[in-house]
Amino acid sequence: MTEKTLGNSLLDILIVEDDRLLNQVMCLQVKESGCLRVRSAQRGQHALKLIGEGVPSVLILDLGLPDMNGRELIAELRRNSLTRSMPLIIHSSCELSAEEKTELQLGPTMFITKSTAFSERLGELIREVTKPGD
Repeated sequence: MTEKTLGNSLLDILIVEDDRLLNQVMCLQVKESGCLRVRSAQRGQHALKLIGEGVPSVLILDLGLPDMNGRELIAELRRNSLTRSMPLIIHSSCELSAEEKTELQLGPTMFITKSTAFSERLGELIREVTKPGD
């Protein structure tokens, strides 16, 4: 079996999105972009469990989850030295203010709309957020 790479490194992507269809589409988009491993969760607690099993290279996070919101999940990740600087892509259906974006920063952080999450640009955004030096 050949390992796929995105850029020069093997990537493990965790997608946290409660909408089943969007979650599946995003997983397919990421797999087609060449990521080695794509995991997904539809709830914040499940995402924390998966992160505990292995810190992903990039976390793609919906802010509106049924059991906890994205802010709560990010706050939890900030408390852990292994996850506090994890690359993060936040996707939301609403526009976030500059203040909200600052509050939601983890490691290198990017903000996208739900329509971008559905697009073929997702792999490109993952490459961008994982570029060395960011």
